[in-house]
Amino acid sequence: MTTAINTTRERTVRVTGKGETKQKAFAQALSQIQKQVVENEDAVTLQITPLQVTPVSLQSETYRERFLLFFFPRTRTTYHATIDVLVAINAIDLTQVPFEEKAKNATWKPVDVLKGGK
Repeated sequence: MTTAINTTRERTVRVTGKGETKQKAFAQALSQIQKQVVENEDAVTLQITPLQVTPVSLQSETYRERFLLFFFPRTRTTYHATIDVLVAINAIDLTQVPFEEKAKNATWKPVDVLKGGK
């Protein structure tokens, strides 16, 4: 009978995003969750599930831009979102997995390159 080797634990990850719309700012921030989780792990990550999203800093920056300093003025807005995300991580801890070691008796045989040659 085999036992399960995966474990589930919770962790809070802080991510930031920036975009031209609120949706793009949040989407960019949420897309960084996997990178943050995987870079600090020694285990093989199977699944990352966001459980709770808490905003830390939500800002919008508005500015006017003009074409050739005078023509076609328009107002642009950039949104910045910093959020804390509580995630459940389902992973396999490789330090707890026993590997069976097999030793092969490899023998080195020299190859005669001139044998059978002209």
